Amino acid sequence: MSINLGYFFSEAATSFRRNWVMTFGGIATIFLSLLLMGSALLMNSLVTDMTRDVESKISIKIWIHDEAEDADIDALHSQLLATENVASVVYFTKDMAMERFTEMMKDSPQIIEHLQDNPLPRSLEIELVDTQEIEGVLTIIRASEEFSRIANPPDNPEAALDYGEGIVEVLLDATQTARYVGMVFVGILAVVSLIFINNTIRLAIYARRNELSIMRLVGASNGFIRTPFVLEGVLQAVIGALLAILVLLGVKSFLFPGLQETLAFINFDFSNALMTQIALILLATGVAIGILGAVIAMRRYLKI
Repeated sequence: MSINLGYFFSEAATSFRRNWVMTFGGIATIFLSLLLMGSALLMNSLVTDMTRDVESKISIKIWIHDEAEDADIDALHSQLLATENVASVVYFTKDMAMERFTEMMKDSPQIIEHLQDNPLPRSLEIELVDTQEIEGVLTIIRASEEFSRIANPPDNPEAALDYGEGIVEVLLDATQTARYVGMVFVGILAVVSLIFINNTIRLAIYARRNELSIMRLVGASNGFIRTPFVLEGVLQAVIGALLAILVLLGVKSFLFPGLQETLAFINFDFSNALMTQIALILLATGVAIGILGAVIAMRRYLKI
């Protein structure tokens, strides 16, 4: 077995040297396609973390006009607390709203100084158990008579609701579009990789046509003849995949720490487990492309 393996690797290496231009082209296209695939997987993880983080911060704010009755506010407060998907309801007075605004503007105190009085409205802030079910809570609020009486502005109750409408949906739609575009590019590059591997194997078969004829005459098995060509395709794919993995590891090590620092309000999960999973996917995909390219070439040009 060890002699056969040595022979197969030797034949594959010889073919690499003979057809180095096509071999380089095959490795380069596999590298590009797998690099794009790995980048798409990383970006998918990034956007998933961003979406989860944005969803966790979604809450419902109800702005209350200054003339609203405390009894109506208390009634709506109690009704919301009894709602299944509501985790908490906090009532903010005008003074509490100003305190929070002052804290937010601590780096720009001149803004606070120019305020003649407190223009901020009162509010009810509602934290949800499951942000995916936000519409059910909004339906209950809109149907409440107390809400229509305390809403600010009174003539447009819908404007009194603040819940980041559409943020997650827009983010997901944009991500989905980017994912589809990435898949198209990966598919195109995968096809180009197959073509390069196919042509490389075809040239190797043509260069060794006399040797292959002799091997058939002396009774070499089909598997013995085919194995070096399959191994050649797999080696091209593995080299391309390893190059893509190295580039992605470099990006993770040098670029993502700065990105995490810049976007400190989002928790990214670029763990070693994630990178290992992506590396295994890229290797498996590369090997599949290499084997498929070699098999296609042998079916067409190696009549055994």
